[in-house]
Amino acid sequence: MSFASSHRSGPWGALGALALLLASPSAQGAITLVGDAASAFDSKVFQTGLATPTDLAVLADGRVVIIQKAGDFATVVPGGDTVEDHIDVSTTSEQGLLGIVADPDFETNHYIYVYADNPASQADRHQILRYELGADSKLGTKTVVLDMGLEGPANHDGGGIDIYQGNLYMGVGDTGANASPPKNRYGTCLNKGNGKILRISLAEATLGQPPDDNPLMNVGMVTGCDSTNGAFKMAAPDKRIWAWGFRNPFRLWVDKTTGKVWVGDVGEVTREEVDVVQAGKHHGYPFREGNQDWKQDFAPDGQCMGVTPASECIPPVYEYERVGMDASVIGGRILDGCDWPAEWKSRYIFGDYNLNKVWTVDVNATRDGVTEGSRKDFATSSGLTGIRMGTDNALYLLEEGGTVTRITAKGATATPGSCPSVNGEAGGSSAGGSGSAGSVAGAPSDAGSPSETAGTANTHAGAGSAGASTDSGGCGCRVAGAPNSRLGWAALAAGLVAAARRRQRRSTS
Repeated sequence: MSFASSHRSGPWGALGALALLLASPSAQGAITLVGDAASAFDSKVFQTGLATPTDLAVLADGRVVIIQKAGDFATVVPGGDTVEDHIDVSTTSEQGLLGIVADPDFETNHYIYVYADNPASQADRHQILRYELGADSKLGTKTVVLDMGLEGPANHDGGGIDIYQGNLYMGVGDTGANASPPKNRYGTCLNKGNGKILRISLAEATLGQPPDDNPLMNVGMVTGCDSTNGAFKMAAPDKRIWAWGFRNPFRLWVDKTTGKVWVGDVGEVTREEVDVVQAGKHHGYPFREGNQDWKQDFAPDGQCMGVTPASECIPPVYEYERVGMDASVIGGRILDGCDWPAEWKSRYIFGDYNLNKVWTVDVNATRDGVTEGSRKDFATSSGLTGIRMGTDNALYLLEEGGTVTRITAKGATATPGSCPSVNGEAGGSSAGGSGSAGSVAGAPSDAGSPSETAGTANTHAGAGSAGASTDSGGCGCRVAGAPNSRLGWAALAAGLVAAARRRQRRSTS
């Protein structure tokens, strides 16, 4: 992330961080609804006392599995206890246990998938692990789904995961190497999985492998490199890649109505952006940050068009200016819960970790772009790390200080499992929908700080796309470098608090 700025150092040591963590207002629940959200929704602290919660999954049986950066699981059982478990992960800088999603067929197979950082290998840092979650809410059989070739020497680790039509999508960061203008080439090097959105199969026969319709499956040689600042050269592709040109896609969500992947990609020092991903396309970084064209001296002629395979630089559907402040966009989802007020069902919710804001923007009719000038305040927060909506029709906001807040529509009647449109799928294997991105108008649209620019949708078709789905049917952060980020220190402090507890707890490797 950071979970702080990529050019910001924490002024405290481990004990100072511990005191700050314990005194943090977010530990008391810092989400406050504002504007029209305050009159439309109810907000309640769902869980507190967590150690840097990063993501959660709401199961159809009503259990909520909350993951924490240092490898802890807290499963909240309806009307009962919170059951804890633990796996070992690397916690350097932004690394840790960063993403979770339940299998669409969880009720029959009991699978959950997590994005976890391997403590044993920098070269193969980022992994997708599958666990069977028992009726006792303890982690059972572990299966390694993906564990090769995703580097993680520093920060920009990504962590967003979601499932659509039998495939898992994951956002992987570019490994850091912060500079302004940007110098890290990995987002463009197609022999590297870093700085990308990856797409892998979850079918047992092809588990962890690229689906046949991934965009680089039939491409022999691509633009590649050997290191973050290495010269471009031709190389064999990483066929797991779905789309490229990202810096740190920490949070992503697949729209089950269209198959389009929405990503919050954290910027360097000038812009934060939300992308609607186009398969087989270059989304700009490091040549562009939001709509800032860096005119890099190492960029090939034509920038993205000079990369093999060639692509125009796809602009974000929404961006905002950092205006001299630390900022880290936290991507969210379209608010299409089945029991929510109709006027909210076409809004995309997202936030910012550093700016302590949660906003919505209006989505266009084709759900592949947003309406210019439509940003509205939704809530204030403190260290926002994730946004999820569950099958219980509730919106969950996670904060670094240890709190999860649950938001429901006033008068809502939905119960767990009653809203399959939120996370459920109508079946299908690996057909995957395409992503479409909008052009950006570039005009500031509201008076708030930071300023915003938003785009209406174009009709670009992503390579390897299958069109709209028939489904019926939620940090990227920046840091200066370990361990001087707020997240690095917070994780260390949380580790001190939780060490004794973890020694008593069964460890699942």
